[in-house]
Amino acid sequence: MVPFVPTSLLEQLLGQVTIEAVQKHIETVFSAAYFKMLVVGNFAPAEAVDAAQQVSQMLNFQSLPAHSHVPSRMVNIEPGHYIYRHMGEDPNMLNNAVVATFYCGMVTNPKDRTTMALLVQIAKDQFFDQLRTKEQLGYNVGASTNSFGSGKLTLDMRVQGESNPTYLLQRIDSFIHGFRQTLVEFDTVKFGALVESIVGKANEQLTSVDAEANRMWTPIYKGTYNFARLADEVESFQKVRLDDVLDMWDRYINPETAVAYTRVDSQLWAAKASYPSATDMTTWPESILALAGCLESETHMPVDLSDLSHFINTAVTQTSADALGSLAHQYPMANSTQVLDETASGWSKIKNALDMAMNPHNQHTLQDSETNFAYIGMYQTVEGKWVITDVEKFKATQALHGLAVPVIKLIPNTTAFNDHTIV
Repeated sequence: MVPFVPTSLLEQLLGQVTIEAVQKHIETVFSAAYFKMLVVGNFAPAEAVDAAQQVSQMLNFQSLPAHSHVPSRMVNIEPGHYIYRHMGEDPNMLNNAVVATFYCGMVTNPKDRTTMALLVQIAKDQFFDQLRTKEQLGYNVGASTNSFGSGKLTLDMRVQGESNPTYLLQRIDSFIHGFRQTLVEFDTVKFGALVESIVGKANEQLTSVDAEANRMWTPIYKGTYNFARLADEVESFQKVRLDDVLDMWDRYINPETAVAYTRVDSQLWAAKASYPSATDMTTWPESILALAGCLESETHMPVDLSDLSHFINTAVTQTSADALGSLAHQYPMANSTQVLDETASGWSKIKNALDMAMNPHNQHTLQDSETNFAYIGMYQTVEGKWVITDVEKFKATQALHGLAVPVIKLIPNTTAFNDHTIV
């Protein structure tokens, strides 16, 4: 989880920078350093060592003390559902953005990596088709997998558009609610063809030294030095079955079945958007906040959340069509004497938001966390999700993943220079 740095903080820090400080930084930045260098190509070992020596001599630095060279370790987020919100500062920015991040399996496990890769391949096109093509929620819509260091794999679902972030996340939830059936019904022949396609691409011959170097840098950067990683993954791909993909979905992503459900929703709100207060978040369910945001966007008038909640409570006895008709008369469209109708630009969003408020999907049953995040200023929504108010304080409460363990023994070269050892 790497949140963005607020513009106001950057402006504040830049205001403290002087020309003298920049010049001093230039002069001292390489006074002590630690570096890794990969030499790829038609080189003898002695030539590779010579290249490293030349770099060292040009930079003319001393070895970084061991206590100053701290390898990166990933935060191991405690199971739960978390929300991180940020209000944009550009008054001209119209777009909101969300990323729903699900933590799934370990990056060090080949089966987890290959199963996640197949899951993303199946999900991403349907996710784009539903939220971008059909619902037209924004131009930047996608699903992908990511990983950092030796930590967990993530499934990231992102949407950027003019709808309020709460509504965007509700639509992601709606997709998740229905996607399991897609996996259950997925054609096994099509799945086999997908595996063959991925394996075929992985086995393609590299066409440049750059491509070869990039492939080798991944295990070096991650600290595993597993240069057989690709071969391991090809072997794993050939063993993965569709049932494994469904099992990963149920163990980590399906809110109705995941035991250690771990999710972070990152929200970027446009400056002009109606930003729910902490009181709103702790009082009203997200479905009410999403519907209110859609109504305010289309009617250009404030919506009383208590009145809207009362409306939903009484509307559950009506059909969807009747409830929508009542809502249309209660909230007339902006700049129009006509009530909301099917020709209005925000009709489909309001209809979807109303359906979700009247028929909310089953939420993950959140267990009481061992950590009371209220002590660091966080608070829980009415659904039990923790809202992160200070990222650094939150990270300080979490455990860290261990460092990656090299799968091969690193053998130091007897040649050393400037206190640096060649491996």
